[in-house]
Amino acid sequence: MKQVITSLGLILGLGLGVGCSKPSEEDCRKALANMQSLLGTEFLSKDGDIQGEVRRCRGGSSKKAVECAIQAKSLDDLRACDFMHVPEKK
Repeated sequence: MKQVITSLGLILGLGLGVGCSKPSEEDCRKALANMQSLLGTEFLSKDGDIQGEVRRCRGGSSKKAVECAIQAKSLDDLRACDFMHVPEKK
């Protein structure tokens, strides 16, 4: 019985460790909203329209990049975050 509990604890611990490396849906939404605001595109999409982008953010972005994108004050700041693709300057 003790081995089963230990194995279950290990599995849960590994599962939590993997899940912790992904940004939350809420943080991805904040980062995407800030990105849209900085790009001047916040009025072009509705909340439901960004659900695919939220999934992409959660699956392919680090917590660090998402937090950086949330805090970005300019497009240059956002480009430095390595968050999604930000168009280059013209």
